[in-house]
Amino acid sequence: MRSRESIAWSGCRSNDGGPVPSSRRALVVASALPTRYGPYPFPPNSGIIPAAMDRPTLILDADDTLWENNVFYEEAVDAFAERMAQEGFDPAEAREVFDRIEHERVVKVGYAPSEFARCMVITYRHLCQRYGRTARPEVEAEVETIGRRVIGYPIILLEGVKETIPHLHRRFRLILLTKGDPEVQHDKVAHSGLAPYFEAVHVVPEKGPEVLEELIERHGLDRRRTWMVGNSPRSDINPALQVGIGAIHIPYKKPWAFEEAPFVDPDRVVRLRRFSELPNLFPDTEEKK
Repeated sequence: MRSRESIAWSGCRSNDGGPVPSSRRALVVASALPTRYGPYPFPPNSGIIPAAMDRPTLILDADDTLWENNVFYEEAVDAFAERMAQEGFDPAEAREVFDRIEHERVVKVGYAPSEFARCMVITYRHLCQRYGRTARPEVEAEVETIGRRVIGYPIILLEGVKETIPHLHRRFRLILLTKGDPEVQHDKVAHSGLAPYFEAVHVVPEKGPEVLEELIERHGLDRRRTWMVGNSPRSDINPALQVGIGAIHIPYKKPWAFEEAPFVDPDRVVRLRRFSELPNLFPDTEEKK
């Protein structure tokens, strides 16, 4: 889930309740919240979507829940470690140093892909300094190019997502909550083809219980009928548990170590193997007409 965000987009509904074609989507401009998390599309109790209020809500994560993401970053790190081996450094050490530097910097500068590449350059310089060598500009340029491979990667939906989202859309209020660079994340949403199915899309700098509290208030959500769905214990599941909503964990095949954490209340976590299993958790939820 390496990315960063803070603008809100909302897809409008057609009269029959289906998603509006992209040419008819509306960009809803709203005043910013009095917090650092950015604007949301609907003011509290606005009544913009009253017909949906009686339906349960799924708040969905994006990266590594709906589409592939971390696998591209891992491939880039592998290529970086291999390049460091060509410079005579231990590739395992290069990975360890990179992971430490990335984790230290992400809390300061966020999840922008350009910062990912920057961390590789910093790691190379650190290794050179550790072993009394001079960093070469041409190697720095190569390393930065490796890191920037993650910019503009293809959007590949995870298994079952394309078929399941329309089904969920007919039974739930769907809200997308993702973190990362606003332009990058909104571009991913646009290219995924899933935007029309969401009542709102929220891009925030970081996820946590405070963000979910704001989301609950802004959309008038009933905690007893709201679930967070995601792959990250740190960013998705634990914040949901902390604010008293449901938590559905769908693990990703190659998780980012930064997002791993023990569940704060394991007994309250619903664990699924794949996204397509979601509808089976709610057999009594009626489809909207």
